[in-house]
Amino acid sequence: MRFGKTCWSNLVFLLLLSLIGAPSCQGKPVNNGQSRAGIKLPDDFSAVGLVYHRFGDDRYPSTNTPLDKFEEQLLYLTQNGFKTYTVSGLIKGANDSAKKIFITVDDGLKSFYTNGWPLLKKYNCKATLFVNTESVGWGDYLNWEQLKKLAEAGIEIGSHSHKHTYFLNIPDSMREQVFLKDLDISEQLFKDSLGFVPKTYAYPYGEYDEQMANLLKKRGYEMSFAQNSGVWNYRTHPFAIPRFPIAGNYVEMEQFRLKVNMKPILIGNVSDFPFELSAGEKMYLRLSVDSVHNLHRINCFYNNKSNSDIYQFKDDTIRVSVKMPNNFRRVLLTFTSTDATNQWYWWSKLFVNSGVEE
Repeated sequence: MRFGKTCWSNLVFLLLLSLIGAPSCQGKPVNNGQSRAGIKLPDDFSAVGLVYHRFGDDRYPSTNTPLDKFEEQLLYLTQNGFKTYTVSGLIKGANDSAKKIFITVDDGLKSFYTNGWPLLKKYNCKATLFVNTESVGWGDYLNWEQLKKLAEAGIEIGSHSHKHTYFLNIPDSMREQVFLKDLDISEQLFKDSLGFVPKTYAYPYGEYDEQMANLLKKRGYEMSFAQNSGVWNYRTHPFAIPRFPIAGNYVEMEQFRLKVNMKPILIGNVSDFPFELSAGEKMYLRLSVDSVHNLHRINCFYNNKSNSDIYQFKDDTIRVSVKMPNNFRRVLLTFTSTDATNQWYWWSKLFVNSGVEE
């Protein structure tokens, strides 16, 4: 297929969006466990998640969303048939016919209360705020009184851990103990200060493993959220839900329109959890692509670059070989594509080298 000018222009924006021994992964299809976690979604379920941090705070441009951009985004959603949900409300509205968006905000910073929340109220948009409890009341962070007011007004409060720890830095033998202790502290603070313990969780830095996901499930959490880009669909593991970042270089409307209208590439043969690799380590993946998409071609991005040399796409199968680059802690492998109507599709996989410090 030959791409026209518009298609190539969109592809450039998609490249910008992805900015954020050799083991083998192939063979048996993966059941990502929606039903096992008690979440049953219709086969046509699709929802785009957006993650924000700061609003109108240009001291930290990489995590900031200017207020004029945020208002423009909310206006676009309200004028173009989208419906916003809290993450828990989205499960209840899974059968709604509306185009589904879930707005999330990580860290619990004051700029959400003073700048972001008034705009959400203005456009009648719902949101979920993920709070790391150790920071509550610190200089730039919300206090418990403000969080209680937000919860009473309909903002869903989720957990973002207590200490906002790099949990993958902790040795496997100690990770469960450290993670559970962190949960104990955050849950007690939520209960004492707000009167409830959240049942949704966002992983600090978007880093996690299957063990952490299983511990959350055992503790009664309903779902948890990553930071790699993608579209929540009926196959997504409920403890590995992707979200698109909206901050820094990723706030312009052309990019925003592409994100919120994105559909998922349905990939089999691989779990939704990140892979942990060391510098220079290689991994081979054989991914099955659901042919229902009728995708014309696959575009591959790895480590912030378009890369046609590391993969092959044939007979609804993607074969890809990646190598963890030196001095990078988090690297995304991203595939995008279009169908006959020029609808865009997206899938990404996170690779983490916990040996690199930030």
